[in-house]
Amino acid sequence: MLQQDNVVSMWRWMLYLVLLAIPLVNIITLFVLAFGSQNQTVRNYGRASLILGAIAIVIGFLVAMTGTQM
Repeated sequence: MLQQDNVVSMWRWMLYLVLLAIPLVNIITLFVLAFGSQNQTVRNYGRASLILGAIAIVIGFLVAMTGTQM
């Protein structure tokens, strides 16, 4: 069970979502969340988002190199 200290408030999540909606700022925000956050839940979210972004870039690159259209 999560301790009260580890719970991220709704307002904090809203701030993260607003920052993630801004181009270029979102990349910086994800790195800050992934490697600078003291909260394990926020850190895991940042790392998972970076991994999914990297996977999407690799798949996009492979599709572009094969010349296939989706």
